[in-house]
Amino acid sequence: MRILVILLLLFLAGFGSLKADGQQPISLDSITNIPPRYLSLVLNAMEYHQALVKGDVAVIKNRTIRALRYGHSNGWIESQKEQIKNLKSGYLIYHSYKEDSVNVMLAKYDFTINGYNPMDVYNKNNAVLVFNATIDVSLQGKRNTYHLKVAERWIRKTNPKKGWRLIGRNATKL
Repeated sequence: MRILVILLLLFLAGFGSLKADGQQPISLDSITNIPPRYLSLVLNAMEYHQALVKGDVAVIKNRTIRALRYGHSNGWIESQKEQIKNLKSGYLIYHSYKEDSVNVMLAKYDFTINGYNPMDVYNKNNAVLVFNATIDVSLQGKRNTYHLKVAERWIRKTNPKKGWRLIGRNATKL
């Protein structure tokens, strides 16, 4: 329960755009314009999205945390365990997942030390991807295509082999 509260607080803390660094939205037509420090994040996210399409449970487990809160545009929230179960059973089938106009933002934390707020602090190991997505999916055998605005919260583990892992997602219909 404590972890969920912390995740909620972090998610609600607000996010600062990296456009101050001169970064523009990332066009996935040309992956060469992605700054190297965010390339692994974007590639991990794309790998995860395609794992949903392929039903690749190993990649899904490797790219998410157990406490995952995967929010759909209809308000339904899946945990990592539920997501894997729903994919394995065919309850939810992703036919395609296409991202467009990806923005990478670092999580922004406001804090005080002895009542003094030194500055806004950006944490390089917490990031948010915001993008438009076209997702072709079947739920209980009913197929539909959704055009969504998606925000995903990713954390980078200290072990470089583990890389970035998805901890939360929210989506709304465009």
